[in-house]
Amino acid sequence: MNQFMSKGMPAFIERELEIIDELVKPKLKKSSKYMVVSIPLLSISIINLFFMLVINGYTQDMLITIGVYALLGAIGAALYKESRHVNKEIRQIGMNHIIERIQQSDHVNDYTKDQYIANVKAKPKFSMQTFFNFLSEEHKRKQTMED
Repeated sequence: MNQFMSKGMPAFIERELEIIDELVKPKLKKSSKYMVVSIPLLSISIINLFFMLVINGYTQDMLITIGVYALLGAIGAALYKESRHVNKEIRQIGMNHIIERIQQSDHVNDYTKDQYIANVKAKPKFSMQTFFNFLSEEHKRKQTMED
């Protein structure tokens, strides 16, 4: 996934991380762009609205300016929400790949595959650790079959 995360990991795990990385890369770029734009828009809008309304007080002359800052804030909030939605899609793509990869394994029996898939679905936050455990077990079984 990234060079710091995969540093020191076995080659068979690094290959799988690279596959997942390639699958999520377009969505990750999209999410990053949304986040980079949304945070400044929200910050500028909130800070300026606060100073205009709370510190200076409301006057009729400020109506257009308040509307512009409110619009910027709404756009920033929408982009932030879209970024969170794209992040959920990224997690789902990763989880789907993990489940597919476990199901496609020829070296692990069906009962063990079902246990790994159940663990991935039950504990999505630990899905990568479960996947690493699966890959390690699969690699050990491949090694014993070759010997």
